[in-house]
Amino acid sequence: MSSSSSNYTTNYSQYDEDERCRCGRRVVMQTSLTVKNSGRRFLGCTKYKEKGGCNFFVWIDPETCPRGLEYAKIMQAKKEELEKQVQELKMITERLERGRQMVEEQNDVLVVKLADLTEMNVKLTATIEALNAQIGARKTREIGPSYVRNIIVVVVIVFVIGVLMSSVNHNTPKEKYLYLP
Repeated sequence: MSSSSSNYTTNYSQYDEDERCRCGRRVVMQTSLTVKNSGRRFLGCTKYKEKGGCNFFVWIDPETCPRGLEYAKIMQAKKEELEKQVQELKMITERLERGRQMVEEQNDVLVVKLADLTEMNVKLTATIEALNAQIGARKTREIGPSYVRNIIVVVVIVFVIGVLMSSVNHNTPKEKYLYLP
């Protein structure tokens, strides 16, 4: 096989896969990815542009026409813009994933707090019912200092429930919420 490009044709069917380059390696068909020769096929040493390769190189396809070169530049610019958009979307996706994990963690904490408050509410409701029963029994007798004391206890219990319930709503600082663009 000669290393001269004049011995090669643009006819793909004449390419012999067993052909060898100057250094004795099998030649392989490759495709150019440069803007100037985008998509243009060529034959080269299997070690073309590598250390130890003979840099054998012959074009199979004809040169790209001027309109094709213009189109290749446009397509290269579009490809670069799309790659940039993909990177931006990957960064947004990573931020959203971190935000989702933070929200899940906050939700887990709030679920535990809610369970604790629900348990407290059940106990306080039982205490209030017991006190109301005592108050009802004493009302029939007479209204005295113990009646006033029980009313004060009930008011204090209701106040504590209110404070605890409002702490669930106000315990989560607003600045911990995830900022999303």
